[in-house]
Formats: sequence, structure tokens, C-alpha cells
Amino acid sequence: MLCARLSIPAFAAESKGADGVVVNTSSGPVKGETEKGVFVFRGIRYAAAPVGSLRFRPPAPAIGWTELRLALDFAPACPQLVDADPTENNNSVMAEDCLAVNVWTPRADDKKRPVMVWIHGGGFVEGSARNTWYDGAKLAGRGDVVVVTAQYRMGAWGFLDLSDMGGQDFGQSGNVGLLDQVAALKWVRENIAAFGGDPSNVTLFGQSAGAGSVGMLMVMPAARGLFHKAIMESGTPKELNDKATAAEVSRTYMKIAGASKIEELQKLTVAQMLDAERKLFETRFGYSALRPVMDGTVLNELPMRAIAKGHGTSLPILIGTNLDEVRFWEALYDVPLEQKPESLLRKQLEGLAGSKADEVIGTYRKADENYGESVIHLLADVLIRLPAIRFAEANSQRQPTYMYLFTYRSTSTYQNYGSCHGMELPFVFGVIDDQDVIVFTGRDTHREALVNQVQQAWVNFARTGDPSRPGLAWPRYDERTRATMELGLTSRIVNDPGSAERKMWSDLPFDGVTPNMGKLWSIVWDNSTQ
Repeated sequence: MLCARLSIPAFAAESKGADGVVVNTSSGPVKGETEKGVFVFRGIRYAAAPVGSLRFRPPAPAIGWTELRLALDFAPACPQLVDADPTENNNSVMAEDCLAVNVWTPRADDKKRPVMVWIHGGGFVEGSARNTWYDGAKLAGRGDVVVVTAQYRMGAWGFLDLSDMGGQDFGQSGNVGLLDQVAALKWVRENIAAFGGDPSNVTLFGQSAGAGSVGMLMVMPAARGLFHKAIMESGTPKELNDKATAAEVSRTYMKIAGASKIEELQKLTVAQMLDAERKLFETRFGYSALRPVMDGTVLNELPMRAIAKGHGTSLPILIGTNLDEVRFWEALYDVPLEQKPESLLRKQLEGLAGSKADEVIGTYRKADENYGESVIHLLADVLIRLPAIRFAEANSQRQPTYMYLFTYRSTSTYQNYGSCHGMELPFVFGVIDDQDVIVFTGRDTHREALVNQVQQAWVNFARTGDPSRPGLAWPRYDERTRATMELGLTSRIVNDPGSAERKMWSDLPFDGVTPNMGKLWSIVWDNSTQ
């Protein structure tokens, strides 16, 4: 299907309306508004609504328009089960017509600013660019950059592999969420110059599943040339289903939904699909049921292994993790990780470390006086930090690579979040004064200084490929020094932080297959002593 093109030039300069600014896109004119000192355009559709016969299919081109469209309101979130996640808000407004981007820019002129495109996280089953934590105004204003946030289909809408039943027509259905991201990047390439951005200097950045998406896009042929640098926050492209698992998930979902044909699935209401998804998550597949698929088409090689071999797109990378990642799940689901009996931990680790289980526990105990802290850091390492290190090791062989460790610990009186998963987000976007954020980060008076450090590093990397700033050099990561920037109340370069702990796992690739991701996550969820 060809996109309906208009005679309006795609890269026309801004024009001032009576109460806003108008930009002509390749689909039609949109009018944004001024907010917090920058121009913002919300809810611009980059693809057609994936409804009816388009459900489970790759994104179709947006239908063009000729009349001026107001770009003042966010698009609905893509359908999802809304969870009690402190880092997610505003997602309860949802609809399938959700494939949209939001743009923040200092000026819609011809300056050619660096472009930063955000891919949100949420385990491939939740999240949205409606989230106020991802407001790009302060980042765009501080760095004189153009910030874009994008939405993509998730859960059963984005990652239900129907290829066995639907053949070639649905051969990409298990990864249409990733193809949505590609379509958003193509929209950026075609349109961002009209918003004052440089389509030849695009940095893709994301967190958690968003960071994993970034890594997958690096090895997807469809995304080649659409971005030029990448920032990966607390995530790598290791969370995938193989074809056999994906097929079993799809059969289970269809049985739960009471559908025997794809056409019947396409006629289900959003509520019916969400109800089936909720029941699917209660099966043995859990919340990992719906995620990208090694389908041999969209993804034809395991991303972590492809990066290690030098396949795919080689890019400058800024990558890192947070000190206490798994405190997020401990707090959110009231999982007593710090009280996990050592005997149970040892038994669980034997499946990963074999006869070295006792040595592993001893090494982490030596690094942390408190047993509970040692459990937190051990699990954070095997789930998130070690995969990030493996990714950095591979990428550093070919491109400039920079590593960080985010160490700011929340002072919230609500929960012991520590430096958990997602803690860096308010500092990246500069939204630390939002009330929802304060519940998460606390009110430490040094937060503003950390915002300045983090935002400047991210902007510098987007502009030049080097996050260094005057007075704070940031060396490249390599396997000799393993230079890592600790980002906290004080920031400093540390060579090979957690060296002894890292070396405990030197014989494992952490590529999403070895060790098995299911076994890793079971250590988090299984805390029974029975």
C-alpha cells in the first residue's frame, strides 16, 4: 500500500498561527503549541490505525490529510493491562489508534539539531509515550535538540505470532511492535527536518524493554540507516521467544479467547483481547508470554549473538544500569528478596553457577556487609548488569562505547526503592519536581545537580557521540580498563566496578539463551521455602 502523498512540501518552515505554530508534514499540516519554552506537537499519527483487517499486520502508511490538524493532545496509549507501576501513569486512556509520535523542539526552523528518539519500556506489554515522565520539553530546551517519543503495539497486538496459522500474510505478526518502531523512525527521517531536526544525526534511546528494542533494531535489516547512535538504559536485546514457544503461546491465547481463526481474533473487542491476555499471564508463560519472536524474518539472528559477531549495524553506544535494579520488583510486587534464605539462593544458583554457587554467594557477601544488599546486587547483575557488560564488550571492539552505573538512591519514605530499575528516568527527562516522581525519587536537595549532569551527558552523546563534558572526561569502555561513569550525588570514573563479582560470571554469555532467562527470573519470583 502506498502512502497518500499531498502536494504540501514535507520540510516547510514553521508558520505562526493565531495561537500556535504550524508545520507541514508529509501527511499534512499540524499545529502545535508553546510550552515550557519549546514547541510541542502531540499525537501525530505515523501509521494508519491498526484495526480490523490491519490488526496483527505490519504498520500501514498513515492516511494523508489536507485540513490543518491540531497536535495538542497525546494519542491514546496502545491497549494494555494497566499495572500499579510507580513509573507509569496516564496509560488508562487507550485505543488501537495509538501509533503516534510526539515532538518537542526549540524551533521548527532549518537549524538541523540533533534528534533524540525515545522508545519506552514496559516489558513489551505496557507503557506509553503519554507518560508524563517522558515529557521532552526540558531535554529539548537544555540541549537545543529535537526530542521525539513514539508509541508501538504491545502484548497480543504487537507480539502474537500467528504465522503458523496465517502463513505469509501473518509471517511478521510476532514482531509488528518492532516494525511499528521502524515506521516511527521512517517518519522521523522523512519529517524531522521540518521540526528543526537533522535526519542524519538521530540518536535512539530507550529504557528496559525500550533499550532491548534499541538493540534489536540494531540487527534488523528493516531499521538499517534510520539511526546513528544509541543509548541503552537498563536493558539489552535478550528477552525473546523462539518460534516453538511463540507458537505455543499463540495457541494458548486463541484457546483462552475462544477463537479458532485469525479473522475471529480480529473481530474481538479490546476488552475481550485484554481479558484473554490477563488469563494468558496466569498460565505458566507468565508476563514473558508476549515479547519479540525469533521469526527468521524480522529477526533472523539472536541479537546478542549478532552483536558479538559484529553483525547488524555498528554504532556508538552509551549503555548502563542502576545499582539496585531488582528493588523495583521487590517494591512493586512485595517480593521479599532480601529475606531469601541463603540455602534457597544456593540451590537456585546451582542451576546457573554449578559447583561455584557457594563461591558466588561468598563473593557478593564480601562486597556487601548486609546479606540483603548482596542478594539485590547479585540478582541485578545476572538479570541486567552482566548482559549490558557483554553488549558493551562486543560493541567496544568496533565502535566508541561508553558505560555508566547509576548510583543515586531514592530518599522516598514510601518504599525502599534504592537505585532501582527506572530511577534514572526522571533525571534523563528532568521531571524531578513532578509529584508522582517525588514519591519515587524522594526530595534529596542534590537532585537538580544530578539532572544537569545526566542531561548534559545524554545531549553531548547525541550531538557528538561522546558524553564527556568540560571538567568531567568520560573514557571509552574497553575490556582492559572497563572505565565506567558512576552517576550519583557525586560522579566519577571507576575502572571495572564490581570487578570480583563480574569475574564470577566470566564463562557465561548472558545472551538470552545461556543462562536461560526463565531460570534467571525464577530466582526473583520463587522465594518459597517449601
